[in-house]
Amino acid sequence: MRILGGKAKGVPLKVPASARPSPVRLRKALFDYLRLRYPKRGRFLDLYAGSGAVGLEAASEGFEATLVEKDQEAVALLKENLRRTGLRARIVPLPVEVFLPEAKARGERYTVAFMAPPYPLDLVQAFQALLESGLVEKGGLYILQHPKDLHLPFGERRVYGENALTLVEA
Repeated sequence: MRILGGKAKGVPLKVPASARPSPVRLRKALFDYLRLRYPKRGRFLDLYAGSGAVGLEAASEGFEATLVEKDQEAVALLKENLRRTGLRARIVPLPVEVFLPEAKARGERYTVAFMAPPYPLDLVQAFQALLESGLVEKGGLYILQHPKDLHLPFGERRVYGENALTLVEA
């Protein structure tokens, strides 16, 4: 697992055993799109960050990144990956369901909020909670990574192998 583009391109990442990193093809397509859509970048929120492959890719591409992850092994590796890449990012060691209302209460706003929950979780319910949080600024995107066989009744759907992204504009 490596950073695909930006300042830290090619730097390998350590991956916790509990993580299910986003596939290279999906990450490449996502950041090709985001690079064009947000030339001035903005703030990127990576929920259920795991290995940090997506959030650190965002930081490498120039976004101000916040990575939320509750698993302590994953948080330790996220910190190590930050050191290895030389990137700056905010790591929040909390469960997503605790972070969302706290961030909303603080008035935090993001350009992009990306969520790749563990698949046993109710993905639709988790994404609905993110949408209801209102953390994404107008013109920004809420993005859910999920198995391709899950079809949500809203948003734009893009399929990459066995995975899909659903994008909802704020």
